[in-house]
Amino acid sequence: MPLLMNFAKAHGLNPLQLGMIWSFAASGKIFVYQSGVMIVGYSYGYFEAKDLLRIGFCLTVIESIILVLLVPFYWPLIGIR
Repeated sequence: MPLLMNFAKAHGLNPLQLGMIWSFAASGKIFVYQSGVMIVGYSYGYFEAKDLLRIGFCLTVIESIILVLLVPFYWPLIGIR
């Protein structure tokens, strides 16, 4: 994360916004307590619980579909049968 913040500062981007986007994009989260960044963003009022639930649920479903499609191809490559 510090590297990301330095990148944001060097390129004239808002470090807070980039950090929030990075944390949200890492994986689907449905509840605020799943990430420290989410707790901070929620406590300062950057989003509401319904926003997190809606976006987090969509990201979780998309991530699950991608994993279901990739597992049959990836696991044999690393020796899991």
